[in-house]
Order: sequence, then structure tokens, then C-alpha cells
Amino acid sequence: MQMVNNIHDALFRETMSHKDVAADFMRQYLPEAVVRHVRLETLAICKDTFVAPDQTMHHSDLLYEVRLSGDRPAYVYFLFEHKSTPDRFVALQVLRYMLEIWELARKQRKARRILPLIIPIVVYHGKTRQRAVHLGELVALPDAGFKAYVPDFALAFHDFSPGSEERIKGSIILRLLLTCFRAKNDPRAIEHLLDIYRVLSELDDDEPSLRWVQVIFRYLTQTMDIEENVMHDAAEMLLSSTKKGTIMTLAERLLHRGKQEGRQEGRQEGRQEGRQEGRQEGRLMVLQRQLTKRFGQDVLDIRVQERLRMATPEQLDLWAERILDARAFEDVFSDSPEDPS
Repeated sequence: MQMVNNIHDALFRETMSHKDVAADFMRQYLPEAVVRHVRLETLAICKDTFVAPDQTMHHSDLLYEVRLSGDRPAYVYFLFEHKSTPDRFVALQVLRYMLEIWELARKQRKARRILPLIIPIVVYHGKTRQRAVHLGELVALPDAGFKAYVPDFALAFHDFSPGSEERIKGSIILRLLLTCFRAKNDPRAIEHLLDIYRVLSELDDDEPSLRWVQVIFRYLTQTMDIEENVMHDAAEMLLSSTKKGTIMTLAERLLHRGKQEGRQEGRQEGRQEGRQEGRQEGRLMVLQRQLTKRFGQDVLDIRVQERLRMATPEQLDLWAERILDARAFEDVFSDSPEDPS
């Protein structure tokens, strides 16, 4: 699971760490009444992360600083959910991260008397649909009059699971990201592959665009369960010759790397097996010498040698220990299922 989620995390960070893509997401998915007060050109990514190490297999995050109208400072916090099933308590988790962001802001400016606004955005791409559950819905109240004691806030929650009605829109890169996340839940669906290639076809053939082609194709090879020839045929049908060439080159490189890793694993396994065989052979030789020294050469007939050769390392060690106290050759193997005596 960890490895799979790292694949999604890598694509999320590769795209959303570009402030123009993050700005486009906000422009497309936040209410217009909010966006008009956000100076998107001032977005600046922060290095801080607030997801605990033991939660990184389920969540990733990105924090942006931004200026609002009137030059007020604010933060935009993206929480990216890897979970395949809905998390009813995501609002509680977001609240925890918001408190940490505010504490960080206070440490950075100790004279601060007003806290900066935080806009929390949750991006979910699991297998089943999910809706935003507000914190107020998670607390049991005996009467509506108790609502005043429960912290509550709105989440900008966006569900890109397969059954979601959330429309994918925005710039080419943003649409590629969201289409990939929706596609990975149905890895054998060729129509999803075609959707992604159609968006890729909108890219230019310049160097920056071809780098995005590589990023997306690498993600597809790791998440989609579609035959290689089908992926190449789709590229032949929908993509320019330059993009097809980029995909073919990357595919060959990935194939070569896979073969190299396979050979390396084979060599490592071979070395490991060799070391194990060497240790086993050493045990056998020591035991044979001990037996002949204690009981004479005649004890190692064909039947006994075969028994020694088929023994496990643990059995060889046990018999070697027994030689020290055995009064007769038969005592060494006394409780063996196949007593060679």
C-alpha cells in the first residue's frame, strides 16, 4: 500500500506544487465570491508539511501562502486523501492541521495579534463516493442550543472518485491530474486511457509539455492494467508523432530499467542462495568429519550420507551437538524420523 500511495503522492506533488496549477484549481473549484478576494499571483509554496509520518500512506499535503484583498496574509492548505474508502472524520484531521499552521504562524511572528485565514481544500480520489462531513455533524448534541460549544467550519471538499458528479475542468495539467486520479480506480478501462490521451493531445510539442507527457505516461504504467500494445495503439491514434516518440522512448527506458532491476534482483538472490548453500555445505563437512573422527570411517555409508545431504541446517546443528555426548553412533540420530542406524 505504501508504495502505491507514493505513486499518487508523487503525481499530486509534481502538479500541485506548480503555483499556476494550484491557482487554477482554486479558480475552478472555489466559490467565485472567495476567489475574487484572493490574489492568486501571490501564491508561494511553503516547505512545511503537517501530516504525521504514520499517516503519509493515507494523506499528503501542500501549504501555500497567499495575499488577500487589502494585502491581508492567508494560507491555502491542500489535503490530498489516498484512502480508497471515505473517511468520515476528515474534518477533525483538517482541524488538527489548521491548529498546527496557526501555531507555526504565531511562532514566526510573535507580535501577531490576529491569526491569518486558512482555506482548507480536501482532494479525494477513492473508489467510492464521499461527501464533506462537517465537524458539527460529528458531535452528539442533546439540544440545538449546544451548537455554540462546537467548533465548525466549511471544507472545500472535492470528490474525484469514479461515481462522483464533480466535473473535471481547468487547465490541461489540472485536467490531466484529475482525470488520472479518476482513472486509477478502474485500471482496466480503456476509455479512461483514451480520455487521458485526448487531454495529452492538447499539449504543445515543446520541451516543457513533453516532460508532462513523460510524467503522465509513467503514472499510467504504474497504475493502469492495460496491455502495452493497446497503450501504444491509442497513442498512435490520438497523439502527435513527437508525443508518440516520447512515449515510446520512455517505454523502452522503463522496460530496460525493469530488466536491469530483474537481473540485479536475480544476482542478489543468487548471491544469497550461494551463501546459504555454502553455509549448508560447511555444516555438512564439519559433521562428517566429527562423525568419522568419533565413530570411524565405516559409519558413513551411502544411506547415512544421503540422510545428511537431505537434512535441514537445524538438523545438522542438532546432530553436531549430540556427537559430544553420544555413547554410540545411533545416539546421534536417536529421535530422527529416519534413524540411519
